[in-house]
Amino acid sequence: MSDPNVIYGGDIEEPVNYATLGEMMVSCFRDGGDKIALINAETDEKWTFNKLLKESIIMAKALYGAGIRQNEIVGILCDNRHEFASISYGTIFLNAVLAPANYAYTEREVKHTFDTTLPKFVFVSSLAESVVPALKNFKYVEKIILIDGENIDDGKLISLKNFIKKYGNNDFDVEKLVQQPIDLYDQVAVIFMSSGTTGFPKGVQTTHGNLISCVAYNLERVSLTKDLFETKIQFSLAPFFHGMGFIGKLFATTSREITLAFLNKFDPDLYLGTIQKYKIEILTVPPPIVVFLAKSPLFDTYDLSSLKLIICAAAPLSQETETQVKERFNNEIFLIQAYGQSEATLAVLYGQAGTAKPGSVGEIIKGMSVKIIDEQTGVSLGKNKVGELCLKGPFLMKGYINNPRATAETIDTEGWLHTGDLAYYDEDNQFFIVDRLKELIKYKGFQVAPAELEGLLLSNPKIKDAGVIGIPDELAGELPFAFVVKELGVDLTEQDVKDFVAQNASNTKWLRGGVKFVDEIPKNPIGKIMRRDLKDLFKSLKAKL
Repeated sequence: MSDPNVIYGGDIEEPVNYATLGEMMVSCFRDGGDKIALINAETDEKWTFNKLLKESIIMAKALYGAGIRQNEIVGILCDNRHEFASISYGTIFLNAVLAPANYAYTEREVKHTFDTTLPKFVFVSSLAESVVPALKNFKYVEKIILIDGENIDDGKLISLKNFIKKYGNNDFDVEKLVQQPIDLYDQVAVIFMSSGTTGFPKGVQTTHGNLISCVAYNLERVSLTKDLFETKIQFSLAPFFHGMGFIGKLFATTSREITLAFLNKFDPDLYLGTIQKYKIEILTVPPPIVVFLAKSPLFDTYDLSSLKLIICAAAPLSQETETQVKERFNNEIFLIQAYGQSEATLAVLYGQAGTAKPGSVGEIIKGMSVKIIDEQTGVSLGKNKVGELCLKGPFLMKGYINNPRATAETIDTEGWLHTGDLAYYDEDNQFFIVDRLKELIKYKGFQVAPAELEGLLLSNPKIKDAGVIGIPDELAGELPFAFVVKELGVDLTEQDVKDFVAQNASNTKWLRGGVKFVDEIPKNPIGKIMRRDLKDLFKSLKAKL
């Protein structure tokens, strides 16, 4: 008997008959031809679909010549640039596995990430070259390719130019390989790092089937909204190493013959100038950009009249900010929210332009099922009842790489992914995120695991114990805040603690929320930190100010 409290989004009707991503991508690039695929909005450099295909095939030939084969893993530490695309697609063409990581990671974070994914080759841009000495010591890394390097080739370390020159001159037929009649639907294509519901980052295995299903859904969605939007230029500064930047933008736009204008970092004038210059109609942004659009004094110095739709994702957006930005555009734009996780490939709850309610993250997309369950009993709940959000369908990950225990804790025996988020749905089946059961902090859309920061803090010999929470911030969403217990008799200031984290963790994990010394960290009988008590303590401290 079917569960009446399970909501199904309906069948995906758009057929995409490909066995591998490589076959699909080559077909899309051929269809795109001389149309612009990518635009670097800072330099105005452009790449057509034909040029991107040519660069990706050259990259695939070089990777093959250097020894990369099916299922082998290629890591990349790189900012937003066209080389990220050609390296990614070249890897996919070989049915190898891409493992992107944050180029701002410290040596400690890179070690954890690559010890998880075990890449054979790692591509590194200049912004990440500080970790090259560490990469040289990783026994599983056979080659480090410097994207910005010149005449470098010392065996393990080689510049991209020399890599292509040395290994790319071969007769390997890339297009013949991607057209082979083999079914790789369940093979892993990309491994993204995600903290899941708790703890240290884990490797999310996204398959060929996950991404092919994405294309089918996106093709159908585009056809439904083609009357609303004239242009096919999308604009994003989401990092390509992140699921939102790679799947939601770089992969999704090029696989739908849509031009992607991108930036590597946020600059207020450049951001607004890009919207004006390219007459951008659709933005996909995290909440901090929506806050910027709602409040920036620069708003009136640019012509933003082309904008028709803002899609807000990566973290919840307050109804107040949503109202503010709509009013600033004289209520002439649609603003919708979406909800997704790396474990579910893309946004699986999506607002509909014109019908999305304020504060809602939308309805379940086609192909997927959703339910709300009671946290204690696991029983599914009906309308307007708060419980844990659970998902099921073709977009769910294969599992966490080399971590069956974490996979079993996240996806149950019936195939439901437990998101760790509290939500409810109303009489129109629109969903609203209420809170998080999981412990992750969302700083500007980036996931920050409290347990990881706590482990780092405890490595300081002057710190006896620590507990980390996220505190609300209008611009960033949440800021990491640490409660710290000092060892007896030590000299340690709050600034010392902040500096220690800044020296040992990437920028997104810094303790921007602050530090507070306490006598003890509240824990339950089995020693788990009681974060709700820490949040209550923070609220009481704030009330006294």
